[in-house]
Amino acid sequence: MISPEFSTLLTLCLYGAASIAGMSGMMLRSALLRRAGCWLAGFGFLVQTLMLALGFHSSLPDGLSLGAYLQMLAWFVLLCGLISLLRFRQEAMLLLASPLALILFIMSAPYLTAVIRIPRQLSAPFFTLHIGALFLSLGLLTLAFAAGGIFLFLEGRIKSKQAMKGFWQDMPALSLLDRVNALVVMTAFPLYTLGIVAGLFWGKSVYGATFNGDPKEVISLVVWLLLAVLFHNRLARGWRGRKPARLTVLIFVLCLFSFIVVNTFMETHHAFIRG
Repeated sequence: MISPEFSTLLTLCLYGAASIAGMSGMMLRSALLRRAGCWLAGFGFLVQTLMLALGFHSSLPDGLSLGAYLQMLAWFVLLCGLISLLRFRQEAMLLLASPLALILFIMSAPYLTAVIRIPRQLSAPFFTLHIGALFLSLGLLTLAFAAGGIFLFLEGRIKSKQAMKGFWQDMPALSLLDRVNALVVMTAFPLYTLGIVAGLFWGKSVYGATFNGDPKEVISLVVWLLLAVLFHNRLARGWRGRKPARLTVLIFVLCLFSFIVVNTFMETHHAFIRG
């Protein structure tokens, strides 16, 4: 049986090498290093996929650990980076996704044995619709956050007529960054909606009510409303450029607050370590 520690260490090394090669390639403007970073990230993704398929977490019969959930999130982030590379032929999103996945793996290491016990009433459909849809939408929003942040930075420099130096010259065009943002919003909103609806539906059988005023539920609904505004204005009003970029950054920050602060430190049904 492959242990969680071995799986974590192997994938951590690959994502670390991908991050070093990719960031070095961007800073030094080296196409060879950037390409090496992409290949290492892709190989790390395949290794992690294999480890997940082999079920390294089966050594924890009572449930998945917090570390496993963080590693699953890293997998979704890398998946979105790879989709961006294949869809837009741009290395930047994947090279930025690699350090994020590395950080998640570093965070996961201390919690490989911190088991999260899921109520028995929550069967396989819960994981498929709730966890899967929300994690994939969060991975997509990570990609949108990177695109939106780069868009705002580059647009600010262009408007102030500041010179583009170093690796900033190799960043995607503003029009492409806006296309990434639009595609992510069109995909992430339906997925996030599916995850929220599944969570509310299955939550009733566990907690006795569809909505309990739980901090996680409240902030999730706020995120959903902001995503709905962004989705509607993108689709119906043709929003482009700075407004959707800013709103995407805000939505991602709220998701990060929800995932880290609410899940870990606040009194909630979704606490990762307590209960």
